[in-house]
Amino acid sequence: MTDARKFNDEIVEPTLAEFGADFSCLRRAFLAVAVVDALAAQIYAQAVENRMNPFDLLGWHQSGDPSAPNDSVFRHRIAENCTGFGIILDVAKANKHAVLTRGTPIVKRSDQIVSQSKGFGLGRFGEGRFGGVDQIIVKFGGGEEIYLEHQLLEAHSTLLNLVDLLEQRLA
Repeated sequence: MTDARKFNDEIVEPTLAEFGADFSCLRRAFLAVAVVDALAAQIYAQAVENRMNPFDLLGWHQSGDPSAPNDSVFRHRIAENCTGFGIILDVAKANKHAVLTRGTPIVKRSDQIVSQSKGFGLGRFGEGRFGGVDQIIVKFGGGEEIYLEHQLLEAHSTLLNLVDLLEQRLA
């Protein structure tokens, strides 16, 4: 088992399961966001520790020293190809800083993440929890809203694919 796999199995999976069981809880949502974001850092670190360029996992060559201690470019590259991870990355940073003022984040403020009901029968079919129950929603300008749970699952799936690829390359 790799370090990233162990982190996923021992930290990420149980945290996502806890959020899934209590999908209206902001605290559990913020913890889920933090650990999914941290999984990207685990993948980056494990690749670097094994003298592998982590950007090769993404099919993209980043010039410079891949052992640099900053995984920010790696995370942003993942976000370019996975909208869910891009939202999770911004939510994680917004939770840390309250308001994001640099770059062009999709989510700029931590108060854009709320626990509320969209109401019975509102929202798109097949999205969110049935029955108009409270759940975590990310609000964007212009009135657009998305369910955080879907973004977490998309981001996690993308990162698990990278963990699998990392393990294959290290085997």
